[in-house]
Amino acid sequence: MSEHADMNKALAALTDKLRSLNDLVTANQFMVEALAQQGGTLQQLDAGSSKAMLRRQARVRFHPETGTAPNAAVLAVLEEVLGRQQESAEIIPFPVRA
Repeated sequence: MSEHADMNKALAALTDKLRSLNDLVTANQFMVEALAQQGGTLQQLDAGSSKAMLRRQARVRFHPETGTAPNAAVLAVLEEVLGRQQESAEIIPFPVRA
């Protein structure tokens, strides 16, 4: 029975990692689309204004209650990345394998 429990734990951990990876892919897709569609506008704005604009757009799309494609986990990723005090918004790096 313990092997069954261990397998269930491993599958649950894998499922969590796959969900996290999917959230990162979705967040990166949002950033790539924004850069492709609005690159000129984003370049004309200063870093703070461009990140604020992207955060507003992310909330419109991913807000869990009012978003057009509700996804609280993706919104959390984008809020964290776009809320940092770095100079520019960048593609979100995927975790490095150990």
